[in-house]
Amino acid sequence: MRAVVAMAPAGVPFTAASLAQVRVPTRIYEAEQDRFLVPRFHAEWIARNMPTAELRRIPNAWHFAFMDTPSMPIQTPDGDIAADPPGFDRQALLARLGREVPAFFDEALPKSLVP
Repeated sequence: MRAVVAMAPAGVPFTAASLAQVRVPTRIYEAEQDRFLVPRFHAEWIARNMPTAELRRIPNAWHFAFMDTPSMPIQTPDGDIAADPPGFDRQALLARLGREVPAFFDEALPKSLVP
């Protein structure tokens, strides 16, 4: 593994010592209003303990903001996957990620690795 992008990652399974060993470029996206994987115990825990991590907070986003909107309601312990908080624009976020994620990998990976 040469670079990592993690969106709303589960962090509690990892120890601080194990995260400190990760030395590849890493970008972590957290959903500010994630009730399923509360950022301070997950995304922020990873970012605090991984020396190469860059944390990006997505304001007003719930846990499933990083997924395409399903065509029908899907209920979960964190609510309906198809729903968004009032005022949150999932399509705008996904378009933004469609630009940011490839740009991150283009910058993080040496040109010799790209065919």
